[in-house]
Amino acid sequence: MKKVLVFLLLGFFFLTNSYAEFKIIKKKASVNKSEIIFPIPKKLNRCQTKLYVSPEIYEVKPVLKVSAPKGYGLDDRYDYALGRFSNFSFPCSGGDPVSCKLVKKTILEWAKADAAKRTGPSDGEGRHWNDTLTVNLYVSSPMMAAYSFAKQVIDIPEAEDEIIKKWFKKIVKKNKHLMYTKTYDYGGARGTPKRAHNHALSSAVAHMELGVLLNDNKLFRKAFKNYEAAIKHQRKDGSLPIEVRRGGRAMFYQGRAMTALAVIAIISENQGYNIWDLDFKGKNYHNLVKFFIDFTENNEIVFKYSKENRWPGPAKNYKVQDLKSNTGSHWGWLYAYASRFPDHENIQRLKRWSKNKSELNSYQSNIVNQYLNIGKKGFGSASWTVVEPNCHFTK
Repeated sequence: MKKVLVFLLLGFFFLTNSYAEFKIIKKKASVNKSEIIFPIPKKLNRCQTKLYVSPEIYEVKPVLKVSAPKGYGLDDRYDYALGRFSNFSFPCSGGDPVSCKLVKKTILEWAKADAAKRTGPSDGEGRHWNDTLTVNLYVSSPMMAAYSFAKQVIDIPEAEDEIIKKWFKKIVKKNKHLMYTKTYDYGGARGTPKRAHNHALSSAVAHMELGVLLNDNKLFRKAFKNYEAAIKHQRKDGSLPIEVRRGGRAMFYQGRAMTALAVIAIISENQGYNIWDLDFKGKNYHNLVKFFIDFTENNEIVFKYSKENRWPGPAKNYKVQDLKSNTGSHWGWLYAYASRFPDHENIQRLKRWSKNKSELNSYQSNIVNQYLNIGKKGFGSASWTVVEPNCHFTK
């Protein structure tokens, strides 16, 4: 009996201690490696290291003004621009000087043109949400990460560096959508702070990256508040209340939010801080992963949430979850998680499934195929991961 009591007390201590440590990080963390958002890996076998396209044909011209729809969706012109920019940024992230020069050239052109200028409202309505996510997702975060890679590979004149950083600061501030002061008061997300929303997490990532680039501790620490809210306000089963109410895209958004959380954890890790272990009364990142894996085995567990059909976009059938197999935005979190926690029961479960692939349903097959792909080949699309996950997420 005494042994059981001691075990329980120790367990309580460690759970509380992990949260206490996180609170210190949230308040006092500082940038320890200025301008290094993601380091270029020493081993490049998982990375793209050469430019495979013609720079003239794939030139990324500045898109000047953001104009996303008022309803569901983003400004797709910027998604298209990011696709072209990735032709330069991915090999730059693998240390290719030619690609890094193109990254710098492109970003400088966008900065001088005052591109990605948001002219829409700041009133929390539809277009505001879509404009800000467009810039954070397709411009701020991927371009800052790419610029950090370029700074690690090539010399950039001080005057150009100043122009670029000033522009980054402007677009991150103008597209701030951290949602610190609001809480949902309706539906399945009732009581959940909006700062746990995937849009807020995307803005948090951009602020964190800007903090690293500018060596600004206050900006760097902003993301921890959003990270904490998402972990702390998940349900006991690991579902994220704001995300899983979204009809046929419930798990689509659960995955995106998990990927954004992974990005925050990795950038923190790169500065010397471990926030993967944050635990609040049994609510932690492992629990989020468990829910996702549970869903793949029994997709009906999400129906009680997804039937709310809140902003489902094109996926209005809440019983058919929209999870494409080829996008890092859905699966990037797995690359980070599996390589850090290979012995955790969550990953051991996928390992067992991989030995009996013929017995799996389509959702299970998707996640197992991603698990087996770790360390082998990259994604064609990776907006929510910011960088190519096989190169920069894996340990």
